[in-house]
Amino acid sequence: MRRIILNRLIWAIPILIGMSILSFVLMKLSPGGVFEQMKMDPLTSKELIKQYEHKYGFDKPMLKQYLLWAGNFLKGDLGYSFYFKAPVKDVLKSRIKNTVILSVISMLIIWALALPLGVIGAIKKTSILEKGLSFLSFVGMCLPGFFLAFLLLSLASKTGLLPTGSAHSIFYNQLPFWLKPIDLLRHLAIPAFVIALPSASALYRIIQSNVRKAYNMPFSKNAISRGLPEDIVSIDYALRNSIHPLIVIFGYQIADILSGAALVEIICNWPGLGTIMLSAVQAQDMHLVMSIMMISGIMLIFGNLISDILLYVSDPRIREAVI
Repeated sequence: MRRIILNRLIWAIPILIGMSILSFVLMKLSPGGVFEQMKMDPLTSKELIKQYEHKYGFDKPMLKQYLLWAGNFLKGDLGYSFYFKAPVKDVLKSRIKNTVILSVISMLIIWALALPLGVIGAIKKTSILEKGLSFLSFVGMCLPGFFLAFLLLSLASKTGLLPTGSAHSIFYNQLPFWLKPIDLLRHLAIPAFVIALPSASALYRIIQSNVRKAYNMPFSKNAISRGLPEDIVSIDYALRNSIHPLIVIFGYQIADILSGAALVEIICNWPGLGTIMLSAVQAQDMHLVMSIMMISGIMLIFGNLISDILLYVSDPRIREAVI
């Protein structure tokens, strides 16, 4: 396992460097600049702008700017957000918790729906239940996320059953501790469901196909011939032997949901990284954009690492190959 972790961390270095260079160059080549809004403000003097440019290295050539940013990033200095007028660390600290909560809840919903329903769909093949689940999964994959978000937000605003926007109620701090999670979940319901539905629909089909394929393998047929019930064979034999691709999918979902939550956060007015990412890109807030991009890259590598570790633990053939 140490070799797997070390190998993944070694490969992470060139990946993150390449991603940071590409993001940096694209930001620098985009029209405008980080100080455009400040230049249009009559209360901001040109001398102050020049001081900022010199302090943060924006008056240097592009290569020196990148090296200066990279050196500060490695030291833990994420820079300054000129759009939010605060250190990037403080801006991210106030938003990253909300994005992580939304991503974790969405992940739980995805697997809580897809795993049992996928097994049921594989067991109850050709039944009305299976056809109904297949139809719903098809609709879930085809339905655009932004359309579903607008639809649910409109429905919630008319009925008042669920709140729209923000992470919690304005009287959240005055609530008893046991009501605070309920208030948070009510505000999470719409964005989490919008994120989870297409992924759960796709995962349902993958689980159903893999379990059904493993169910038709000789070891499953042999277990049935020995008198084991079909439901037990589907769950204990077929699901266990089709778990490897699901582990890989789980690892990729860790980063995919974090990035996929951005559009939903913007539409649902959820105060996470997605909303500040849009503002940062529009304002060409270099330090904030680069920090968010690096967080996304680190999450992708972390997800792949989790997949490798889980595969190593679950599959003895991989352990033998590594040894």
